[in-house]
Formats: sequence, C-alpha cells, structure tokens
Amino acid sequence: MINSIKKHWPIIAALGIFWATIVVILVLSARQNQGHFIYALDDSYIHMSMAKNFAQHGVWGINKSEFTSSSSALLWTLLLSLIYFFIGLNEFAPFILSLIFGTLLLITVYLLLRKYSLPPLFIFIILFAIVFFAPLPILVFSGLEHILHALLTVLFVSLSAKILSAEKTASKDYMILLAAAPFLTMARYEGLFLVFIVCLLFVVRKRFVHSILLGGLAIIPMAIYGVISIMKGWYFLPNSVLLKGNVPSFSIIGMSKFVHLFYEQIVRNQHIPILLSAALFLFILQYGKQKTFWKDTLIMLAAFIATTLFHLLFARVGGLPRYDAYLVVLALFTIASGMREYLPKRVSIVFNKSFVTKYAAIALLTFVMILPLAGRGVLYTIITPQATTNIYEQQYQMGLFLNKFFQGESVAANDIGAINYLSDIKCLDLWGLGSLEVAKLIIHGKYDTQEIYDLARQKKVKIAVVYDHWFKAYGGLPPAWIKVGEWKISNNVICGGDIVSFYAVSPFEADTLSKDLKIFSSYLPKDVLQSGDYTK
Repeated sequence: MINSIKKHWPIIAALGIFWATIVVILVLSARQNQGHFIYALDDSYIHMSMAKNFAQHGVWGINKSEFTSSSSALLWTLLLSLIYFFIGLNEFAPFILSLIFGTLLLITVYLLLRKYSLPPLFIFIILFAIVFFAPLPILVFSGLEHILHALLTVLFVSLSAKILSAEKTASKDYMILLAAAPFLTMARYEGLFLVFIVCLLFVVRKRFVHSILLGGLAIIPMAIYGVISIMKGWYFLPNSVLLKGNVPSFSIIGMSKFVHLFYEQIVRNQHIPILLSAALFLFILQYGKQKTFWKDTLIMLAAFIATTLFHLLFARVGGLPRYDAYLVVLALFTIASGMREYLPKRVSIVFNKSFVTKYAAIALLTFVMILPLAGRGVLYTIITPQATTNIYEQQYQMGLFLNKFFQGESVAANDIGAINYLSDIKCLDLWGLGSLEVAKLIIHGKYDTQEIYDLARQKKVKIAVVYDHWFKAYGGLPPAWIKVGEWKISNNVICGGDIVSFYAVSPFEADTLSKDLKIFSSYLPKDVLQSGDYTK
C-alpha cells in the first residue's frame, strides 16, 4: 500500500487537490444559496431542460411541445437524457458526470505521461496545472460537456499519434480510433477540427482508406442529426453553432470581418498565443533534432497547433473559460510530452554548469506560460461560488417565478436554461438559440424591434423576462410592452446583466404580472433589489 502511494503520488496528490477544491466550493456555494445546489452558468440548465423533455416526452427541445436545435453537444444531452429516463430528474446529474470525467481526465493524462518516463514531480506539476489552468473546478460547476470533450480530445490525439508514428497501422488501435471519432464530434462539433487534421495526416501518410473511414464515421452523427433537423424545418447545424460560430461570407466585408475576429481572439486571449508559441518552439526544436515528422510527440504538437488555429478561425474563445478548455488541456499534455528529452530523470540540487542554459530556458518558458494561465485559472476558481449565487438570485428565481404563475403559458426570454428546466412554459427565445424564427432573422440581418413585437404576438406571448441592454443593437424592445418591474443582483460575475426586466406584452397582462411579482417578492433572496410599479 505504502509502495503504491509512493509510486503513484502525483495522481493521488492531484486528485486530492481537485476533489478538495470541489468540496470547498460546494460548501461555500450552498451557504450562499440557502442550501440549494446551483450551477455557475445558465447554459447548464439548457441541456437539462432538453434532456428532461427528451426523457419524459420524446421531444428534443427546450419546450416539451416542439423540436428545437439548441445544442451542439449531442453526447452530453443524450447522457443526461439516459440518466433522467432511468432514475428520473436529478439536478446533481451534470455535476456528478463532470466530476467523474474530471477524475478520468487527470488519470488518463497521468498514465499517458508515465509512458513517456517523465519525472514524477513534473507530472504532478502538469496535473496541478490542468486542475487550475483549464480550470476544472468552474467547469465542474458549469455542469457542461467541456471536461468530457477535453478527455476525448487527449485520448484521440495520443492514439492518433501512436498510429501515425508507426510504419504499419495496428488494426486494434485503428478500430479504437474509429470508434472514438463519432463520440468526439458528438461531444462538441469543434471535435471535427481535430478529426479533419488527423485525416489529412493519414492522407500524407498515404493511408487513404484510413482517412476516409475515419472522417466518414466522425461526420455520421452530425449528418444524421442535421437531416433530422432539416426534416423538422430547422437548419442542418444547431442554432448555437450558426449564431456563435465564425463562418466567412465570400465578400470583401465578410472576409475582413472574419480575419478581424481571428485577430481579436488572439489579442484578447493571451494564453492562447503563448501556448501556441511554446508548442511551436518545441516542435521546431524536436524536428531539427529528429529530422522526421513522424514521431508521436511531434505529431501531437502539430495536432494541437493546427486544431487551435482552426478553432480561432471558426469558433469562439473568451469569457468563461469553457470553449477553449480542451485546447488548454491538450496544450499542457502535448507540451509536457514534448519536453521529456529536456528534463532530468531525477530532481537534483547538485549544481552543474553545463545544464545552466538548458534549465534557465525551461524555467523562462514555464514562467511565461504560467503567468496568464495562472491568473485566469485562479480568478475563475475564486469566483465560482459567487457565480452560482448570481445564477441562484437571477435565473433560478426566474424559473421558480414562472413555475408558480405561468405554467403552460407563452413567455419571451433571452436566458432559456433555468426557466425551462424549472417550469413548463412555451418559450420564445429572443436570443435565437431555442427559436428558429429569431435565428433566421438574426442570420439574415433582419432582426429588429418590429420583428420582436410581431413574433411575440404570433406566439401569444404574455410576458417577457429579459435584459434590456441586449436588444439595443436591434433597436430596443417594443415600446408597446409595459415594464412592470426589475430585479437587480449585486456583485455580478457571470450573468449577462445585473438587472432583469419583467414586461407585460399587452396592457391586459400588466395588472396580473404586477400582482404575481408582488406575491413572489417575499420568496426572493434578500440581496435581490426589486423596483418598478409592483413595488409601490
């Protein structure tokens, strides 16, 4: 037992730190949220509402009455659906899944780095970095698919590099890679970037059949879902991909915007170019020494560099560190693997002049990498409890309010997660993720105040619960809507706005909404500041 602990102390210590951090955040969050378990992001509840409807009603959507293509993480929603189908609704399910996959991610990276005979202390540093640089704690409390995506990415890259570096393809390894490909793209559509790169490498290796089969299997789940979406009257791609992605239009203006966004993402996310530079430096260093590309560590470094560039071009990073979490984990893993030849097998305090330059370079590289990543990781780990409080005081209360007074009614909103999970409403998503009509108008540049008014009338919306400032770019909310009240939260670190407004879409609903808000006011957490006609 003692020998096993000594042998595997890096993973034992890393898991202990990871789990202890989760426990501390869980306790702090519960104390701040009146004993409730709350996620740190409203998006968590989008998947939960879709899973609820799919498990209970066989409907893939935020509403139980209609299909909505609101998720680009098909695998995550399906996993939650299976859990809800067999054991019923459980708000802890996404949290437990995230914790399990976070544990598996650390164990996987540990086992893979051990194969490269890296010093135990260095392995522990990498695992510690993954915990706090990804960072895993806020991803666990986000209850989303990003840790699973990171796990599948690391497995896919390491197995691909093993196969491509060998002169002959081992059939067993390749079959596992084929089986993993569709799960990677189902975890998140960005998984297609990595699959595409690996397919290109197979082509360069003149393994054309391998490339075709791999790419075909990766695309199959996306194609099936796309066909179903079209049959339901929606787009081939989910609304989240269409509205959040960066797809260039073939015009001078469109291409300039495309390039500008790519530049902005690099400038605003300093940790990304730093990781890219470190990976490129190691790649050049190793390639100059090996004189061949077909080495596993070189292939993994190249896969990370290319995947990151594709992501920066066609997807988004920034804000809550979730979309790029898999890139940070992949960078730490591939860079660590690439550094094995430049690290001592044992840590020694004996001074050796011949190693001064090498160790100084490694120390400088490590410091440059750590600085922005550490600041980012520490910040988001510290604010996680407060993020859950923001969600509890705003979106969660909105859901409870609608559940109490507007069951079965049509409601317009821009944050659609908690309100659809906690209540049974007909939701018009004014931000487009859950409403096709809105997404079409936004995509074609025709979304404005009048369209919002017309859609609300068509959908027989009774009230709207929204952030006012989100709609200034579209001309504002309809002037005919009557603002009855506002809720304001303090110390906001995660929500799209401090103030959520309640509107009666028609004068006939104003009195009813006012009475309902007044009744519910006593249930609100004391830190929520209420204002408007209903408070008078």
